[in-house]
Order: sequence, then C-alpha cells, then structure tokens
Amino acid sequence: MAPASRPNRQALRQARAAEFMGARRKTAEERGGFAVLAVAMDQLRSAISQLPESARAHAVDEAVRTLDQLRQNLAGS
Repeated sequence: MAPASRPNRQALRQARAAEFMGARRKTAEERGGFAVLAVAMDQLRSAISQLPESARAHAVDEAVRTLDQLRQNLAGS
C-alpha cells in the first residue's frame, strides 16, 4: 500500500503567506492610497528577502533604481 502523500510544508507556508498578503492588500485598498503603498512595499521587501542571497543585492538595486525613476517622474509632473 502506498503511503498517503503529505502536502509540501513550503507550499503550505507560501499559500498561507499569499492568503495573508492578499487579505492585507484588500484591507489596504479599502483604506486608500498610502495604506496600499505600504503593503506593496512590504510585499516587495518580502519577495526580495526570499531570493537566494546571491540575487538579493541585484534585486535591491533594481527596486531602488525603479523607485528613484518613479520619484523623478512624479517630481517632474
């Protein structure tokens, strides 16, 4: 008889995290602008922290570069 397959712990953890962040995002959207921005930044920070150590520095540089470009575009508007 084959053993019953158990769900992968990492997959379960990722599913719970996604559900939690989705609920946070929905709540933030109900509150408006800056609340959504704060949650989006938390999601970005979380995504970067889950990358392999070797990829984190590049991801941080890309995020900072993108945010700087956005800030400059907004300042020029």
